[in-house]
Amino acid sequence: MQGCIMFTIGKIPTKTRSFFKPIKEMVSAHVYNYFCPMVVAICISHGSTIERLVNLIRHSTHRTNHGEFLWRSKFDEMAVVSTLAINMLKKLYKKGVKDCMLIIDDTQTIKRAKKMDAVGKIYHHTTGRYCNGHTILKACLFYRGVTIPLGSWLYVKKEHASKLDIPFKKLTELAAEIILSADIPEKFDVSVLFDAFYLCPVVANACKTRKWRYIGVSKSNRWLTVNSIKHKVGKYGRNILQRSGKWYSIRGLRKTSNYKLAQRAGTMSGLGSINMVFSKRKNDSSIFALVTNDVKISMKKVVSRYLKRWAIEVMIKEQKQHLGLGDYRVLRYKAIVRHLCLVDSAYACLTHIGIKDQRAQGNKNDTKNMLTVAPISSLKARMHKVIWHQEVQNVIKVSHDKKVIRRLEKLLAA
Repeated sequence: MQGCIMFTIGKIPTKTRSFFKPIKEMVSAHVYNYFCPMVVAICISHGSTIERLVNLIRHSTHRTNHGEFLWRSKFDEMAVVSTLAINMLKKLYKKGVKDCMLIIDDTQTIKRAKKMDAVGKIYHHTTGRYCNGHTILKACLFYRGVTIPLGSWLYVKKEHASKLDIPFKKLTELAAEIILSADIPEKFDVSVLFDAFYLCPVVANACKTRKWRYIGVSKSNRWLTVNSIKHKVGKYGRNILQRSGKWYSIRGLRKTSNYKLAQRAGTMSGLGSINMVFSKRKNDSSIFALVTNDVKISMKKVVSRYLKRWAIEVMIKEQKQHLGLGDYRVLRYKAIVRHLCLVDSAYACLTHIGIKDQRAQGNKNDTKNMLTVAPISSLKARMHKVIWHQEVQNVIKVSHDKKVIRRLEKLLAA
């Protein structure tokens, strides 16, 4: 029922103030007073267009002012999202639990507006056709079962970059920049996870510079050199699994499955010395060749860690379905980027609420290595209740009618 009740956001909910606190000193009061209500509005809205968000914010100015805030205000949106992510990561830290995954992937949004900045022809993988739209590079952290958005970068083609007066960068170059600039504390053991597209020298060298392990998928037509003999990865993997593969039970993101594994140390062009793990899940004919620069890690750990890459797929799907990742209807490049960062911040804010609720239900001391956070759809409903509860409390504080107060208190109790 509460999802059908139309209410507006007044003050920032008390439960979210600790979440926004790290950025209060980073931005001006003007930016902070626009940024926080818009993030909370995305958390409870059924769409993230400017008009929808403005209708949810009490005492809001006209929607054009919010549109101008997205492209005219002076603040570093990437630094804001990164600060929120690293602060959340530090709060989740548990002594003895060092494994932290930095996951990189891209997604696409279809856009019909021809005058929107950076819109170009893309091959939309979901629909299997060419159309106009944007490609967005996403990065997140995965630690103790919690997915934390690290940022979103809009890919701009070469012909558009010159018009927008911004440097052109390939997707792989953007991915390398994410790795080099990620401010993850040294106490974490970082593994960078990505698919076959990002398994290239520029990304591998960025991981090498940070002294981080990477795990990526190799395409079947690439060459692997073992003992000075070149092999095609696809055919070689099938033969190795048939001859020397062993079955292991491995825990993935949500469930445990059986995998047949085999590994070989060798070299690949542009990557140098690598360890390749061939993997086949039971009752599935597909064979995956996982490549890592860590030659000492066990093949079971390689597969176990790479299975965590699915976390970013879940995050992107939830952001599109529940937070309006592709709902932007703004023309300017800066406004688009800031919309994406607002969505990332909203996802992190809802995750913050989920973690707080779990701790309040008996996990206050974080005794478990892995936490279980509710889906974003459930956390949105929870945020509705948080705001509703606070708004009723605010009415009780200023009301002098005892009948009204008693009625509101019954509503709160219900």
